[in-house]
Amino acid sequence: MKTCTLSQAKSGLGKLADRALKGDPTVIPRGGKLVILQAYQLPDHHDEFDALIQAGKDSPHRLLTRKVLKDIWQRGLSQARPAR
Repeated sequence: MKTCTLSQAKSGLGKLADRALKGDPTVIPRGGKLVILQAYQLPDHHDEFDALIQAGKDSPHRLLTRKVLKDIWQRGLSQARPAR
């Protein structure tokens, strides 16, 4: 998973979108939170989509501290590395 600044994302949005569509999302830190650019497959029925949106709104959220971001980064790196 690629990580870049918002400025980098703005200048290379087309390339990042193409990567996302191929299954390689990008994480953009913004104000202590994360924005993820990734491909999204719409559900087959609009009621399912509405339920997914509501579940996201109702889900618990937590502040992304430096430690939380570091842990997320480390997990991402460990999953991105090829097995030896």
